[in-house]
Order: sequence, then structure tokens, then C-alpha cells
Amino acid sequence: MARILTIIALLFATPALADYEQPSYELVLQQGTLEIRDYAPAMVVETQVLSSRRDAAGDAFRSLFKYIRGSNEASLEIPMTSPVAQTQATREGRGAEDKWAIRFFLPSDMNAKDIPQPTLNGVTIVRLEAQRYATVSFRGTQNDKKVARNLTKLKSFIAEQGYEVSGLPVYAFYDPPFVPWFLRDNEILLPIETAR
Repeated sequence: MARILTIIALLFATPALADYEQPSYELVLQQGTLEIRDYAPAMVVETQVLSSRRDAAGDAFRSLFKYIRGSNEASLEIPMTSPVAQTQATREGRGAEDKWAIRFFLPSDMNAKDIPQPTLNGVTIVRLEAQRYATVSFRGTQNDKKVARNLTKLKSFIAEQGYEVSGLPVYAFYDPPFVPWFLRDNEILLPIETAR
């Protein structure tokens, strides 16, 4: 009974997640769960971890969360945004572990000069330039099989639309860990450019 009540409470708490600010983009094309979007420049707080793809965001979350909760030169608390994004930084060649860049987007109303510097080692402020991305959205966990299936679908969509992939995938997680796995919203984004 307690388990059922917990799930019901989480379901009613979930709409509050929609209040988190998300990066600004212009929708270029949509076909079901596949989209092409033009993202505006954005500022992020980032850290890098040596981990597997599946564990990287969890391994880095604490450092980034400390930054937005005041571990910065201004001791400023910064609102949480969505999604948490991760992309491969370098391949270390150590089996299943690579270096991953994990990012929290900073609120759009924060001027670059007003963003406080982190006080934690390995946490940095990074500016992301404007970029066109192809995206695929899906629900549940980001297990390897589901990621591979969605990447294949996304790459086919990109080719059909006359684009080519111009960089590494970005994995985006929109919900906090307490949201049940089957309700979690995820995306994979691939930077694209017009095929030559």
C-alpha cells in the first residue's frame, strides 16, 4: 500500500517539473518524436567524469548541484533548469569508460558577466554556440538497446531530410531521479549541417 501511495504522490508531483526552464530553440521540422531544432547560444555549468555513458550523469550530478546551491564565488543559489545534458568529451580507451561532459543549463536571464565562478575543482562555466540539432524523444530509461535503436532512427531521419551529422550525440535527461523510470522523458540530440 505504501508503494502505491508513493507512486501516486510522484505522479501528482510530476507536473511541477514543467516549471523548469529549458534551453531556447526554434522548431524547424517535426515528424512524431523526431525534430529538427535551431538552438540559441546558451551558458552552462559543466564538469567532466570518467565513467560509462549510463552512469556519467549520476556521477557528476552532485558537483553541479552544489554549484547551483551556492558553491560559487557569490554564494548565489541558482534555479534548477532542465535537461541535464551529457556528451562524450574524450575516449580514454579503458574498456567501457570514457570521459563525459555533464552540463546544467544556466537560466537565460543570467547575463554572462553575472554568472558566478565555481569554487569546486573541475567545475567550469562554458558558452555553447548556436547550433542546429536533430532530436529524438523517448520515455523510460536510456539503456544501451534503447539508445542504439533511437540513434539509428535519428540518423535515418537526418539523412532523409538532407542533412549530415556534424558532431557527437548529446543525451538529455529531463526528470529528476525520484521520477519512476517509466515516466522519465529523454532525448538524444545530434548536431547537423546541410549535406554537401
